[in-house]
Amino acid sequence: MNQRRRIFFIIFGVYHLAILIAILVVEKADLGFLLDLYNKTWLMRYASILGILLFVTDFIWNWIEARNAGREKDVMRHENNTLKAKVYDLQQPPVEPVNEPTAGSKS
Repeated sequence: MNQRRRIFFIIFGVYHLAILIAILVVEKADLGFLLDLYNKTWLMRYASILGILLFVTDFIWNWIEARNAGREKDVMRHENNTLKAKVYDLQQPPVEPVNEPTAGSKS
């Protein structure tokens, strides 16, 4: 896993941790705090959009990596088959040319 992917997962993890903390705070809150929080619901809209963007980014990133791994596997398989063919050719005894009589010679 490369450095960019690790950073992405750290951001994704912090996002989920923040949501968990927010839920725990709301569970322990009194009615006045909840009513005040209701005025800030626009923040949850942007937080949910951020979560969806992070999820879609991870999905696309995973799809691209899987596609590249498949292509790399195909290249490796082709290279392996080429090397097998070369080894097979080296193991075969050389074919000696057959001297066929020419039209003007008597056999």
